[in-house]
Amino acid sequence: MAPVATRLGAVRVTGDAGSSARRHAARTAFGVRVGATRTDARRSPTARGVRTSRPDARRATVARANAQANAPQVAPAHLRQTVTPVPPEALVDGGMSLADQPGMAAGFGDLTEHDFLRVNTDTPGLRVLHIDPPVLTVDDFLTAEECDALITAARDSGEMKTSEVGGAAGNDANVRTSRTCTLNSAQLTNHPTKLAILNATESLLPQLKGLGAKKSAFTKPTSSSPFSYELPQVAHYRGGEYFKTHEDAFPAEVASKKGYQRRATVLVYLNDVHEGGSTRFEKLGPLDVTPKKGKALIFFPGTDASQPDARTLHTAVEAVPGHEKWISQLWVCAFAGKHAPAGVPPGPGDRAARRAAEKEAKKAAKKAKGGRR
Repeated sequence: MAPVATRLGAVRVTGDAGSSARRHAARTAFGVRVGATRTDARRSPTARGVRTSRPDARRATVARANAQANAPQVAPAHLRQTVTPVPPEALVDGGMSLADQPGMAAGFGDLTEHDFLRVNTDTPGLRVLHIDPPVLTVDDFLTAEECDALITAARDSGEMKTSEVGGAAGNDANVRTSRTCTLNSAQLTNHPTKLAILNATESLLPQLKGLGAKKSAFTKPTSSSPFSYELPQVAHYRGGEYFKTHEDAFPAEVASKKGYQRRATVLVYLNDVHEGGSTRFEKLGPLDVTPKKGKALIFFPGTDASQPDARTLHTAVEAVPGHEKWISQLWVCAFAGKHAPAGVPPGPGDRAARRAAEKEAKKAAKKAKGGRR
């Protein structure tokens, strides 16, 4: 395999793409050090209790272990106050393409997996708009025909209603002015564009592969089925309508009660908006994403620790009067108990799985005891 030279933050690595140096560069992903992995610990001779035959090698192993233990650790994503943007010139070009940068692609993939959901960096049309927190777009996520068909179906369904905020119509009336429908009516539940959105999402986020075909796809996630979708929506903003600054993730206490957290937002623009209507990330520059028909915007409002990442605060900027914006949005949810920080009790829904595991353990112990007689 040809050598690659990769620049990840302040780390420059030259070597084979599969080398330990590249793996280290991936873990330091674009200057965001994510710390040692359990895999590294398992591979360490001292961690396994294996003595090396040469004193020099043993001392070197101990030195590496000490250096790794004393290395500064970056806080979990939901506690980080810093952000890592892409180079300004990349934004001018519409975002950073990873297609011809295998080292950076691997590093970005590892970064997204560490705190969020792993991104398939081989996805055609993928561009990175911000590194940490990750914000990316995918051109041609949907075809123009799929976008038009969903707009027509939503408009003709009679289901478009004033958008709700916080789950109750009439609350925070000035926060959001738009109309929304959920794709679960008789006319929309099996719409081809809905299925196209799910398929494209599962190609982009490999941990979700096959989720849309499961019976549990739109039910509350559990420890045994840790991911699910909220029902996809279509939203319509007429000229002058907006959604003021907000977060998509649930507050920690709400996520704890629900037993799950919103981990990814997949927002697909269904039409071009020539003036206004951008999605603006207030704390990232600000960073504005211009609607383009068929383009998806993906970011991660909740973290692997089931906590909201306040850095993803964003606004649906109002379209200029005389223009309109149509979008489809999908939230990926994950069971809160599975990724809860140490010391936090598992969330609701874990009890059944725990009891089943205990039952299996008792059976195994009884069988083992019987075999020793």
